[in-house]
Amino acid sequence: MQSNYDVIVLGSGVGGCCAAALQAYQGKRVLLVEKRAYLGGRFSTVDRDGFQCATGGLAVPTGQSLEQVCETVGIPSGVKPSTKIATWLDGKFYDHKHGVTRRIIREVAESPEEADRVLAALNRAMAWETPGNDISFGAWLTQYTSNHRIHGMFQSTISSLLTVNSNELPAGEYFKVMKVSAPLRFGFIEGGSIRLWERMADLVRQAGGDVLLGAAAKTVSVDNFRVSGVTLRYQQQTHEVSAPVVISNLGPAVTLELIPEQYQELSYLEAMKRVTPTAIIWLHFASDELLLDYSAIGVGCSRRVNMIDIPSLEAEGVAPPGKHLYTVGAAPLDALNPVDLDGEFAAVMDDLRDIIPEFDELCTVLTKTCYRGKWPGFRTVPGSRPSHRSPVENLYNVGDGVCPPGYEGSMGAARSAQLVSEEIAQRGTLSS
Repeated sequence: MQSNYDVIVLGSGVGGCCAAALQAYQGKRVLLVEKRAYLGGRFSTVDRDGFQCATGGLAVPTGQSLEQVCETVGIPSGVKPSTKIATWLDGKFYDHKHGVTRRIIREVAESPEEADRVLAALNRAMAWETPGNDISFGAWLTQYTSNHRIHGMFQSTISSLLTVNSNELPAGEYFKVMKVSAPLRFGFIEGGSIRLWERMADLVRQAGGDVLLGAAAKTVSVDNFRVSGVTLRYQQQTHEVSAPVVISNLGPAVTLELIPEQYQELSYLEAMKRVTPTAIIWLHFASDELLLDYSAIGVGCSRRVNMIDIPSLEAEGVAPPGKHLYTVGAAPLDALNPVDLDGEFAAVMDDLRDIIPEFDELCTVLTKTCYRGKWPGFRTVPGSRPSHRSPVENLYNVGDGVCPPGYEGSMGAARSAQLVSEEIAQRGTLSS
C-alpha cells in the first residue's frame, strides 16, 4: 500500500468494483479497500462444498450497465444468459416467451374483460400518466383486479427484483424501472460472481493501484469541505492514505458516519432519515438429479418464495460435476422490519416442498440467510435514495443506495459507478 493515490474506493460491491475498474482504465492509481476477506460484497459467491453460493445478488441483467462497464474496460463479463425461464403460479409453470406478462395475465384472468382492464391500465401508466408514489403498487393494481394470480405474478417480479413486497413498493417506482429496462433478461457469471470482481481487481493492479482485503475505513479526511483521503485500519495498524477523490460503496448512511461532524450538512442528514433498508431471504440447496426444467423461475402465489434460479444449468464452474445448485429468493412478510425469522424460514421450506414434493428426500440445504439492517437486501426502498454526491466535495457514493431513477440492484449499482466516473472525468477536464 502506498501513501497516496489518485482515487480511493471504499467497498468492493458492484458499485465499488465497477468504479475502481473504470478509474483504473482511465489511468488512475486506485486503492480498492474491502473489509471482508473476499471481493463483491452482497453480489459475490463463496464456496460451500464445491458449490459457489451467492452472498446476495446472483442474476446479472444482460446488456445493461454491468456488462457495459466490462465492455468499456475490456474484460469479459463471463455472463451466460438464462435460456430456460418460467413463472410458477399456483402449481403451474408458464414458459416465458415473447410478451410474457401480457400472455400470463390473459391466461390467468377470470374473463377477457378483466384481462383487458388490467392491460389497459398498465398501458396507460407506461404511455400516458405514471402513478405517483403516494400509494403502493399493490394498491394501484387492486383498482383493476383482485385476482390473486395476477397479484401473485407482480409480487414475484417486484419482490425478487426490488426486495420489497408489492404492497410496500411506491407505485411509480415500478413503472420507472419498466420504462428504463424492460424487457429484462438475466444471466449467471461462470465460476461464480467473484470471478468477475477478481478480473476488475486485476485491472486495478495492472494500472499501478492496490487492492486491500481485510481493511476497514475509520474516517474520511476533509479539508475545507473537500475530501483529502481516508484513515484505514489494516493488519492491526492505522494508516493515513491521501487522495483527491474518494468513492464509497459502503452506503450513504455509513459514509456519512465517516465524515467529521462539522461537515455533515443538515439537509443531507434529513435525507438520511428517509433511508430504509430492505430485507431478503436467501437459501441455497443442492441435488444430484435435476429437479426442475428451468434455470430461472419466478414464483408467485406462494407463502414467501419469489424466485428459484439454477445457475449450474447455464454457467460452468458453479457446482461440482454431476451436481446441481439452486438459489432461492424470498420476501419476508414485512420486508422493511422482518420478525420471527424461524417462522419466515419455515414458510420458505413449506413453499419449496409445494414446488418440489420430494424436496426433503432429494435435496441438501447448503446455506440460509436473511439479509437485513447493515447487510440488507437493498440499502433503501426504491424512491427514497439520496444523490451520489455527499456533502463533501469529491466524496462520492456508488451502489444500490444511490441508484439513479429507474435503475435497481446490480444494474443500478453499476450505473451509479458509470455516472460518478463520468462526473469525475468532466470535473477534471473543467478544472484543467
